[in-house]
This record gives sequence, structure tokens and C-alpha cells, in this order.
Amino acid sequence: MLLMLKAHADSQHDPDFGRLLPDGRSYRVVPTEPVDTAWHVSLQHTEPYAAACQQIAGGFVHHVPILTEGMADGSSMEYTRQALTATGYYIDPEFWDGEAKSCCPPNPGI
Repeated sequence: MLLMLKAHADSQHDPDFGRLLPDGRSYRVVPTEPVDTAWHVSLQHTEPYAAACQQIAGGFVHHVPILTEGMADGSSMEYTRQALTATGYYIDPEFWDGEAKSCCPPNPGI
């Protein structure tokens, strides 16, 4: 989950990277099921989560619960793996070999 925060932070300003959300914001890094589970647990502990975000990502990384077309067709994982690799950190296959996971139904109305 921490690697996802780092990958998100490192890629968020790259205009050529990722997919677009319905509101036009760029959406780049998506979790797999085990990473999403860890993220949800972390979100329940806001103070340490906020501190980790600050240290790793330079600011708070908001949870945006949405199922994008890229998540549904698997293409978002291609972008995610590129972002994870670009961090230079080890990518543990136990957590990252899988499909993108959304914790919500398609187009939940955000």
C-alpha cells in the first residue's frame, strides 16, 4: 500500500500517464485486492495514514472509490505496474500480481 502511495505521488503530475476519471482528473495508480484491503485498514487510522502520506507522497492521498473502464478491462494495471516500477522499489508479486480492485460499483456518482 505504501508503494502505491509513492507511485501515485511520483506519477500524478505526468500528463502522459494514466486514464481520466469522469470529472477529467487523471487517474493513474490502482490497487489490487490485497493492496485495497490494506489501504482501507490504513484509512481507518487517519493520523498515521496522513503522516505516511506526507512522508511518502508529500501530501494526503485521498481515496477515490470508482470503477473505471481501465480497471474493468485490466489496462489500468499496465499503468500501475509502470508507475510502481518507476519508483525503483521492489514490487512484491504477492501483493501486485493480480487485477485492479475497486471497492465500489461502476460510476458510483462522485
